[in-house]
Amino acid sequence: MPRSLFRFRTPGSAGPGRGTEMPIPTRALATRLMRVIFGCYIMVAIALTGVQMAIEYRRASDRLRDDLSAMERTFSPGLEDALWRFNAAVLTGILTGMTELPAVLGVEVRDENGRRVQALGTITGPDGRTVQVARDGAETAATPAFGRAISRTFALVHTERNGQRYPTGSWTLHSNDAIAIDQVKNTLIVILINSALKSLVLGLIFFVVIRHMVGRPLAQISRFLAQLDADTLGAGPLTLAAEGRHELHALTNALNTMIRRLRRAFEENARLMQDLREMNASLQARVAERTQDLERLANTDLLTGLDNRRRLDAALEAAIAAAEADGTEVCVILADVDHFKAINDRHGHKIGDRVLVALAAVLAEGARPADTIGRWGGEEFMIVCPRTGVDAAATLAEHLRRQIATTALPVVGTRTCSFGVAALRPGETSDGLVTRADAALYRSKHNGRNQVTVQAAQGRPIGEAWARGAA
Repeated sequence: MPRSLFRFRTPGSAGPGRGTEMPIPTRALATRLMRVIFGCYIMVAIALTGVQMAIEYRRASDRLRDDLSAMERTFSPGLEDALWRFNAAVLTGILTGMTELPAVLGVEVRDENGRRVQALGTITGPDGRTVQVARDGAETAATPAFGRAISRTFALVHTERNGQRYPTGSWTLHSNDAIAIDQVKNTLIVILINSALKSLVLGLIFFVVIRHMVGRPLAQISRFLAQLDADTLGAGPLTLAAEGRHELHALTNALNTMIRRLRRAFEENARLMQDLREMNASLQARVAERTQDLERLANTDLLTGLDNRRRLDAALEAAIAAAEADGTEVCVILADVDHFKAINDRHGHKIGDRVLVALAAVLAEGARPADTIGRWGGEEFMIVCPRTGVDAAATLAEHLRRQIATTALPVVGTRTCSFGVAALRPGETSDGLVTRADAALYRSKHNGRNQVTVQAAQGRPIGEAWARGAA
């Protein structure tokens, strides 16, 4: 066999094992690695930073739009009532409160003919002109805010007790995307500073690691391999001068103990395969257990232990589908704790949480096995009653109302709840059913609380009798 194992010969070299060694540019390799790795990192960091900033802005913008849309449920009843009664003072008070919200730049209310009734704040008209409207109605030209103008218009409809609806006008919220930018401005600055600092620190780390911890050991290994031939194959082992233990030491050990490792390879591989099989079995068991836990958590309200809104939505859709298939009835009961905000304000949110847990226990105990009960949101609970008529649902709601009213709750003593009951109409969606139950609940609140108001399947408001009986 040739004497030289790791040498390259140039043309014209004579004799076995004789020749000119080809230099191995370890320093150039280390420098190139540093440039390539750091360059790739910079490009990826810039791209990820841009994506992160865009995501933060999109989230803030989506939250802004969601907040604007959610204001319909909060302010529409008050605006509709003030406009129906021509109560300018109440209307002005509501508009003043709305303009104090961070997401709102201005609000305007128009009657059913499109004429402006009142406006306050910064308003952008259909022609794109931006004006500032004072409380006395005076308008002054305003500089448009940076960003894209956002507006949401909601109809105002007055509903009589007999179900007759009368359009009273509309109200429009005015906002701007610049609010979303302001909300995430500090986050974007932190992201930029964080990315810059990480780039600087990683650049220094790349320099130290590649130039000092990789380049020098590679040069030593290269010199050792260049001098290795048949005569020196049995010479002393290669020992790296580099400190620490890393992959290059493993490479050195591989060169020095190749035969021993080959002999042990099959035995070691067999042990590794056994370990992998045991680990895989353990991981599969843990994944199955964690999946069950996640499924339970995904459908459970963590505070009360009842079903959460996701589970309630699924149960309601299933009940409606079953009712449409077999021609049975479905009812929804909404319950809301009366004056719950006063509990939180006086005793704190921890006591409020204990009250919600105790009320959830009362509702769960009083509900029927076929019912699905859960926390709809905040202090509001929902009971889905499949294959149940409106009279049975109203009776159940009245029973729960009495149970709650006579149950001593932690710290606060006895409290009351208001209930709204609605039965499914033919062809109605779950959203429509819940909306009517919520309207019945609102009527219970409006009529003095601690009572049950019912809406029949055909739209007959029969809740007045229940309200009088509870009073």
